[in-house]
Amino acid sequence: MKTQSNSLFNKMSNEQISELTNVVKETMAAGFYQPEAKIFTAADLWNIQRNGVRRMQRRSSF
Repeated sequence: MKTQSNSLFNKMSNEQISELTNVVKETMAAGFYQPEAKIFTAADLWNIQRNGVRRMQRRSSF
């Protein structure tokens, strides 16, 4: 079986393909507030590991 097909692009001209693949610079809206990234702490890791143990216990209890 073919893993690649060019039949979708045969119907389009080179100009149309280049127009579709142009990179557009992204900008944020004026007044957009982005809070600071949360710092990953040891407590976060501990909670992830604790929840994983609980999930495994539930699976094996059936």
